[in-house]
Amino acid sequence: MSFEKQVGNIFVSGADGDKGVTVVQQLIQLPEKYSHLRSQVVYAGLPDDTTPRAKSLKGLGAHVVAFDIFNDHQAAVKALTGITKLCLLIDPLSERMKRSNAYLYGKAFIDAAKEALVEHIIFLTPFTLLDSISSTQNTTTKEKSHGNDDYGSYRTQFMMIESYLHAQFDNSRITILRYPGVLHQHLLVFSKYIAQHNAFPLPDQHLEITVESCNMIDIARATACVAHSPTLRHSKNAYKISSGLFTLEEVSQKVLHGLERENVTKRIDIGTLQQIICDSIGNEDHALFLMEMWGIQQQKLTGRRLEITRDLEALTGQSGKSLNEYFQEAEVREIFLSQSNGSANTTEQQQQQSTAPILPLSKVA
Repeated sequence: MSFEKQVGNIFVSGADGDKGVTVVQQLIQLPEKYSHLRSQVVYAGLPDDTTPRAKSLKGLGAHVVAFDIFNDHQAAVKALTGITKLCLLIDPLSERMKRSNAYLYGKAFIDAAKEALVEHIIFLTPFTLLDSISSTQNTTTKEKSHGNDDYGSYRTQFMMIESYLHAQFDNSRITILRYPGVLHQHLLVFSKYIAQHNAFPLPDQHLEITVESCNMIDIARATACVAHSPTLRHSKNAYKISSGLFTLEEVSQKVLHGLERENVTKRIDIGTLQQIICDSIGNEDHALFLMEMWGIQQQKLTGRRLEITRDLEALTGQSGKSLNEYFQEAEVREIFLSQSNGSANTTEQQQQQSTAPILPLSKVA
């Protein structure tokens, strides 16, 4: 395989979500920072190219491609034809994603990529292989005739997507990027509660659960480094991107310390905590995803293994941004301050008005 075929046009799925926009931004900016990298054409896939989000992507320099991945297979194939690398990003916090369609979304992109002869797929997933991957046999019949219960948790669906990807593409054409469940930006869902109660809400059980954290921009940087590298450098590899390992109680302490507030927590039942998140985000499926990622939805994962790796530094040459550093950012503190002053927009209003790509959950990310 020639070098020219190992690098080339890059397509990012899920660009209607904040993760997607941040990845697109890093893909475009990385060659500007490092002169030895050749700029590649970056395509951003989303369902509607007339939205403020689409205009923001165009402003970054991306080629926006709009099509309905669920209902227009040929449009997806056309969009992916000539693409060297597909960043397969499935963001459960983007507007169109639901518990009922995450697997279908991933499968549709994999099928289109295979038909379009995409060279390399970079799959971003918030889950680690702990249990056996669910079988994808007979899923076509089930997906046509049933609903959410057939797919269960988001974890199950992401595992099914990963399994299907390996069934359709040789391992030499796949790179897996695993990122932790708690992104720093997700903690913004508690801004209103903290402003009203001057305390951080914690579940009344499972405080011993340990979660990994990372900043969204670190995930995007790692994705950009893989996408701009020759395919053979990262093929067959699975990287784990994380920068912090905390219990839920330690997370609350770091948030309150970062906001220069007293370390006051309020224990509440799981249902109430889920409702607080749902009220903040305005979407029940999104709230369920965050609860699942934090390990407090339904049952705690048995045999869960967590570890901090050096993969982020190996890929990008930099360490990740810490949770303390995140709360030192003026924009983050402003969001919490605006809630305290009662002047913050609702999440839905922020989704419609904001086009800033780096502060997810100022438009749910």
